[in-house]
Amino acid sequence: MVQEWLLELLVGIGRLFIHPIFYFSFLLAVVVGMLRVNRERKDFDTRVYDLYDEVRYILPSSLLLGLLLSIITITAGITLPLDLLSFIAAITIIFSVVGFRLLSPAWTIGLAFIIFVVSEQLGWTFISYEGLSFNHLLLTLAVMIGLLMIAEGVLILKRGWQGTSPRLIQSPRGLKVGVHVAQRLWLVPVFLVIPVGDLSAPFSWWPVISIGAENYALILYPFLIGFVQWIKSTLPELAIKVTGKNIIAAGVLTLLFAIAAYWQSMFAIVAVVFAASVRFWIAWRHYSYEKNRHYFFTPQPRGVMILGILPLSPAKKMKLKIGEIVYKANGVEVNTETEFYAALQKNAAYCKLEVIDIRGEIRFVQGSLYQGEHYELGLILAVEDEPYLKEAEM
Repeated sequence: MVQEWLLELLVGIGRLFIHPIFYFSFLLAVVVGMLRVNRERKDFDTRVYDLYDEVRYILPSSLLLGLLLSIITITAGITLPLDLLSFIAAITIIFSVVGFRLLSPAWTIGLAFIIFVVSEQLGWTFISYEGLSFNHLLLTLAVMIGLLMIAEGVLILKRGWQGTSPRLIQSPRGLKVGVHVAQRLWLVPVFLVIPVGDLSAPFSWWPVISIGAENYALILYPFLIGFVQWIKSTLPELAIKVTGKNIIAAGVLTLLFAIAAYWQSMFAIVAVVFAASVRFWIAWRHYSYEKNRHYFFTPQPRGVMILGILPLSPAKKMKLKIGEIVYKANGVEVNTETEFYAALQKNAAYCKLEVIDIRGEIRFVQGSLYQGEHYELGLILAVEDEPYLKEAEM
């Protein structure tokens, strides 16, 4: 039996590489990267991150989570029919075209759950589950939403704030100000049990949530999770980590409601409605909070604020950080981008900066420069156009 299960695990992994979502996610990440690069070039005349930055985040950061979830799903025997999984994949693709900020499990799987319930009540049959328990399928879906919401929150908390893209927009007062946009796609491969195949139950209690099947197979199913958040009033790391923690809490509560459905099936519906509603509330709460707050990345009365830092640049090696204010370069006070780079040219080989960090404390930063590198320090500054400033002074 052990040999049969090991072989089925390998076959399940192979099924990942023939699933359309697997390839669609990489294509979507490339398209998102192209749009981001075009916007960055428009704002700053250079790209901040390369075209494939979104692609790099798709799998490495989510593989461990997928493994942890797979241990849970295989141990519990989480079983879903292939028709239902295909329907979830179709909703995922449609949502990603509309806007991949919709790619939360609370909405993709939640919508599949709601349509499944409504179609059953109306007598429409488009998902085959003959011989399987309808109530236990709902319970299984609710459990998966809870587990994947927790995974979504963890990914946002740990990785969502890394590599946010700076943007320039016009404030209601007509000033050019900076914002940061977090946009990520994660592919979370999770082993699920499907009610077709040659495997038999290895234990009398398995699967924990029995849907009435007798033979099983395994599939490594790619769940696609998307995240988009605009930040204007604070540092990206602070705002995004709050969102991640809120989603983890919502996922835990959803999972508790789903577990309660083991004894009372109505709680499966409660869990799904709760998950979709709270996920919407989390997004709306951030939007409402940001709407009424002042912009953080703005021209400063003293010094120039760092809006972005190019990867592998001298500024990155000097450990400068987004949100810090450079007020002296090579001993010269600077208040505009022109003054900043003019001060750098005072010393062709070495750069000394006096910086106010995000805690308001002064620190000194220094590093070697090479010939021709002055304008490639790697800093994107939150400064207003100087012609505009001259007009304002007149």
